Amino acid sequence: MRRNRWNIAGPLLLLSALAGCREGVVSPVAGPIEAPQAAAPAPMSLAPQGRPHLDLVGGFPDSTAVDFTVGPNGGIFNAGNHAVVFPSQSVCDPATSSYGPGTWDDPCTPLQSSITVHAEVRRINGFQTAVDFTPSLRFVPSDNPARWVWLVMFTPSAVGSSDLTGFNILWERTFGAAAVDETPADSSLRTYVDTWQGVSLRRIKHFSGYVAPASRSCDSSTEECP
Repeated sequence: MRRNRWNIAGPLLLLSALAGCREGVVSPVAGPIEAPQAAAPAPMSLAPQGRPHLDLVGGFPDSTAVDFTVGPNGGIFNAGNHAVVFPSQSVCDPATSSYGPGTWDDPCTPLQSSITVHAEVRRINGFQTAVDFTPSLRFVPSDNPARWVWLVMFTPSAVGSSDLTGFNILWERTFGAAAVDETPADSSLRTYVDTWQGVSLRRIKHFSGYVAPASRSCDSSTEECP
């Protein structure tokens, strides 16, 4: 009997509900979709556990070129005043992996042989350092910061600085191309700044180029400073 009464009353309840909706608020109106927010550079004390601890001392020219060979065991490799840290099994095999925006987190097979990387370091715009890597490589995705590839850049002008916004390490497709902040799409790519040692670092998911403040302090008495 309960079921029969429900079948009869159901349409009446539905009509009543619809009438109520016409008189009141039918549903909340969706507001504007907010754009993802960039993750500003943060103090090194906030960097995740597993990040590398390197002391860079500088001394190399503002513009230089180096080659290094990275294999399945990874390693730490210098590019002028800067360095790249590879955990073991962290490089995707370029013969089989995808590459390009939208693919950075795709699964891939780790490279099981060695590959030679060419790094070009240049001072650009008078106050920035750009590092460009070839060939284009992608790195094995991981949720563990100890398994990430890290770019460490010598930024002595950060020593004693209380404003870290100028020390963002940005992605650059090629020398002189527009620099891209990747953090709105992925906050794990945030830059961390050591204001004691003058070092900045960030996770990188791929190779092409990156740009940061110049690797030496700017002297306004002898050059144009930003």
